[in-house]
Amino acid sequence: MIEVILVIAFIWGGFYLTGWLISSISDWSKKHKEEIRNQVAEEVLSGLDIKTVIEEYKNKLAHIKYRKTDPTEAQLDRLKVQLWGRDAVLMKDCPDCKEGHLIVRKGQYGKFLGCTKYPKCKYTNKIAEAREEYKKTINERVVDDIRRAYSNL
Repeated sequence: MIEVILVIAFIWGGFYLTGWLISSISDWSKKHKEEIRNQVAEEVLSGLDIKTVIEEYKNKLAHIKYRKTDPTEAQLDRLKVQLWGRDAVLMKDCPDCKEGHLIVRKGQYGKFLGCTKYPKCKYTNKIAEAREEYKKTINERVVDDIRRAYSNL
């Protein structure tokens, strides 16, 4: 009986020792990585004036006319995506009446985009066409942003 208890204690002690070794090695590795990171940061940042870097960054943002997004707008966009899926990005203000918003509707020929001010506004658009228009505007915006960002080169 005592042999069984000794074997169990030996096995348990082995697991405990293995866990302790792994934990110790992991802690040492983390400390070593932190020391290396701090050393590299000190070498790289030693001759750098952080205030100048921040000002240059602010000037660059002002140059490209960067604007912070409204958090409520981002939340509404996420909710739209949850409700409507990938077609949510197509739902924007109505280009005809400027009062309504485009929503996905179902008709006899399938889904389409229609104005919320129907029947006053009868604007509709096929989802496939709206996707193509959206891709074009995204591409134009990217090119525009690149031009503004690198216009001083």
